[in-house]
Amino acid sequence: MSDAVDTAIFGRDRELAEIDAALRGTEVSGVVIQGEHGMGKSRLAARVHADRGGQETWIRGDRVLEGVPFGAFGLLVDLDGEPETVLARVVAALTEGPGTPVVFADDAHCLDESSLSALWQLASDGEIRVVATMTPTVDGRTGSFGELVADGVVHHILLEPLTLDDVSAMLEHHLGGIVSHGALDVAAFQSSGVPGLIIELLRYARRRSRLVLQRGVWLLDGLDIDYDQRARDLVSSDLARYTDDQREALELVVLAGEIEVELMLAAGLGEAADSLVAAGVLDLGGRGRPIYTCIESYSTETVRYTVPVGRSRQMFALVESHPGTPSKRARMLRADWALSCGAKVSVADSVEAARVAAGMGEWQRALRILAEVPSEVMDAPALFDLGTLYCDVNLIPVGCDVLAQAIRKTDDPFLVVEAFVVWVLRDVERISPPLSGADFVAALDRIQAEAAAAGRLEDAIDVIDLARATLERVSESSWEGLPGDDGSVLTWLGAEGIPETLRVAITMVVAAKELERGHGNVVGDLLDRIEGVSESIGSGTIILDLARAWAHLQSGDREAAAAVLAVPRSTDLAYRAAGSGARDLIVTRLHAEAGRWDRAFRRARAAAEAIEYWQQYEFAALALAQAQYAAMMVGNAEAADDFDARYLDLPPGAAYVESRRAQILRLVVRAKLTGRSRYREELDAALRAVEERGALAAAACARIEIFVHFGDYDAEAMCRLAASLDGGDRDGRLLGELGAALCAEDAEALVAFAHRVSPQLPALVDRCLTLAESWAESPPPHRHRMRDVELTSREQQISRLIIAGLTNAEIADELGVAVRTVEGHTYRLYRKLDITSRSEVAEAITRLRNDAPA
Repeated sequence: MSDAVDTAIFGRDRELAEIDAALRGTEVSGVVIQGEHGMGKSRLAARVHADRGGQETWIRGDRVLEGVPFGAFGLLVDLDGEPETVLARVVAALTEGPGTPVVFADDAHCLDESSLSALWQLASDGEIRVVATMTPTVDGRTGSFGELVADGVVHHILLEPLTLDDVSAMLEHHLGGIVSHGALDVAAFQSSGVPGLIIELLRYARRRSRLVLQRGVWLLDGLDIDYDQRARDLVSSDLARYTDDQREALELVVLAGEIEVELMLAAGLGEAADSLVAAGVLDLGGRGRPIYTCIESYSTETVRYTVPVGRSRQMFALVESHPGTPSKRARMLRADWALSCGAKVSVADSVEAARVAAGMGEWQRALRILAEVPSEVMDAPALFDLGTLYCDVNLIPVGCDVLAQAIRKTDDPFLVVEAFVVWVLRDVERISPPLSGADFVAALDRIQAEAAAAGRLEDAIDVIDLARATLERVSESSWEGLPGDDGSVLTWLGAEGIPETLRVAITMVVAAKELERGHGNVVGDLLDRIEGVSESIGSGTIILDLARAWAHLQSGDREAAAAVLAVPRSTDLAYRAAGSGARDLIVTRLHAEAGRWDRAFRRARAAAEAIEYWQQYEFAALALAQAQYAAMMVGNAEAADDFDARYLDLPPGAAYVESRRAQILRLVVRAKLTGRSRYREELDAALRAVEERGALAAAACARIEIFVHFGDYDAEAMCRLAASLDGGDRDGRLLGELGAALCAEDAEALVAFAHRVSPQLPALVDRCLTLAESWAESPPPHRHRMRDVELTSREQQISRLIIAGLTNAEIADELGVAVRTVEGHTYRLYRKLDITSRSEVAEAITRLRNDAPA
């Protein structure tokens, strides 16, 4: 449907009902619809007008006719007639007809005083009902109809920005298909939820092909730097409602990033700036000295692009001449400002500003600042940041080329490691010619040779050796070995001088392992720890935010998981687009656990396509597994098969988040859809494997899925697994309750458990109720008991130490192993002995000895 004839309205059902009630009832004489420019006031009034037959009087305010008495009624009466009778003729035209006429006054804030007075008086006297649309003043006043609103003569409706769900519905209505979370986030931010701006952005995106349609999902390419003038017209006209002083004060703060009150007063703009603070456009705070800052929105970027160069240069000179200590972000914005208005800025300042912008997640601004800086003049750290930035914005071949320059220039072994980590994560398929694994080894060899030639090898050799060891641990075949299981590498996270990229990589892998083990609380503590020492925002923070949200989901705190999505790290277009897949992964699981499978399938598709487009292989296995699982749940076997084929094509050497959970989900789907026994056998084998590796959260997922979809269970194993999992793990708590009910073969307990977990996890609830009903009809068979138990020598050691009263930590010290190693052995020991707690070990070992053959 074309924008010109599309009359669809989104998110305004309540307002439509209020307008209808105001026009049908007798309590008020109409309604004033107020909202910012583009909020949909006219469209809302037009819908009501059309729904009422389209024959009632419609007038529109016009700035051109604002000085003409009764100019709004020029099509109703002859304004050239006798002036003394114009009012009478207007009143007659408005009040003729049966009943109480309804008059629609669009853009009533632009009506001339005579027209306003006539409408005001007739509505006040109850002679007509009025539907007036108005744009508020900067300070929020309702203008000429304010008295009628205050006196309750007319009903007042203030149109708020659309919610994210409404923006999503609007985008998908106009585009068709599914809109990815990145495209949705950017559209919501850039438009501030204003429907008129959304329409303009969509028109722009179509003209410039900024939206990419991939397998029915709309993705944002993230490469846009500037919306064209047509797309900015709506915001520019909105800024026209400011006074000259207000507009100048806003421009000054937006361009400079922050302005001290002293400077604003010196410029004669203090009163105007304070009025903008009162209107919520500016903030007034400070770091010792009071400063004005702007609240970032799409309109602030419009200001940066539309201020005339001459005035911009004058304001820049004013700000630069004022002494002060601006914040790091303000210095970065001022460098960007200098470049845009032609002021002098050094290469060093440009590079530093770009690095600050990139570190703050303002990727497009960083690219813009660096556009005119040749890479030859950059030092190695700047080249590394630029290469990483190109990889972040999905220009991976270009990024790898710049990273190659960085490692050829650097004398820092850890920068080589950082570049290696970026290369391993981003160029998973090793298709970028400028770099290979040998290049990083050669860079370390060069650094070592140069240090030896300079006579400082003794000081440098320890760091070089550590860098070589790290490269080995992060190599393609041993990625999961990066943090090790001894915990020693974790000490790097808070150490000074450890490269940010390496710190994030270690955290990512440790978090992935702990999530699989069911230690969500450990992940939360780990992320809090790195947040305290980490300053940059980039692809790493997208990964870590996913880990935090996933940890909340593991604990069963859905609200906390959703809250992670609600706090944007950056408003940058490319950053939002790059984080699209990770955000849709979380939303998929939120919908899935509530049983909203249609919505889960749409979000799963969006996640899979965004992750593939942005080449974020670390999320790919989980995304494709969730997508085929959701496809199965909505009955789309063809889509599930397609996602499975893509899953099998994933590069084997990549680092995958939640890879074992992904494997479990994939095998559940294959076994369910194909009915082949080999997939069911593979699923059982995968369950045994994850339990043996101590990936207890993945094991819990497997046992729940096997029970839900196939009705198979080992109740004792469920209880043992629940006892071994962290007390904060939601699946562990579920397994503990479910396993106890299954062990007792108690139909009532099973029904009570189902009611406790409802309405979440409806598939699990259905299976429990079905099983309970079958038990009521036919008594269940006795549960299976394990036989022929044989303990390994290590398990025998640990059992003796448990009986002696040692904790897991004390046992680890005694045996010289990690605590996690002891936990894994303890879990397998409990499973073999058919017990669930340490207090049962002694009795079980005695029973085992008594039952052993002579």
